[in-house]
Amino acid sequence: MLYYALKPIAKLWIRLKFQIEIIGWEHMPNNHAFIIAANHVSNYDPILLSCLLKRKIYFMAKAELFRNRFLHWFFTAVYAIPVDRTSGIVIRPVRKALRVINNGEMFGIFPEGKRCKNGEIVQPKKGVAFLASKTDTPILPISIIGVKKGFRIPVKIVIGSQISVTSFEYSDYSSLSGAIMDRIRELGNSIQ
Repeated sequence: MLYYALKPIAKLWIRLKFQIEIIGWEHMPNNHAFIIAANHVSNYDPILLSCLLKRKIYFMAKAELFRNRFLHWFFTAVYAIPVDRTSGIVIRPVRKALRVINNGEMFGIFPEGKRCKNGEIVQPKKGVAFLASKTDTPILPISIIGVKKGFRIPVKIVIGSQISVTSFEYSDYSSLSGAIMDRIRELGNSIQ
């Protein structure tokens, strides 16, 4: 309920803050489950992606965001799934993510596992490959370009064609996630 109440406000804020150009809108699926995999350059990324689509998107979020009762309530109400990045124990959030995807919902993930600014390249986490492999769900790669401080900042969101993990020859999750992240980076590099 809160998600849908806040969405018009978030859309207005995003329109005021950024000049958004969407490239590749024709690749956006209409009605089936898929995993959105995007680069992570700012705190605005989940809001930008959520404002793109009518359907709700579940995102993994660092457990630190859930540190008090209000924040726990708020982030749970906007469909964030807490994950403790330091413990190494991710069974509960992974089960929730699998349930979301298997229920035909949209799931968003940032394979890098953290914000990477100024072209920083990190080895992506295995989660995107694991979830896509276990659920046989297509991945929609998205590259977000130009998010920075200020107002009326030009931002490009590049949507690529859906990919399936079966289209790669890699069998291990680490290599698969790396290949998926490479596709996301290629999208950004193709229009810069």
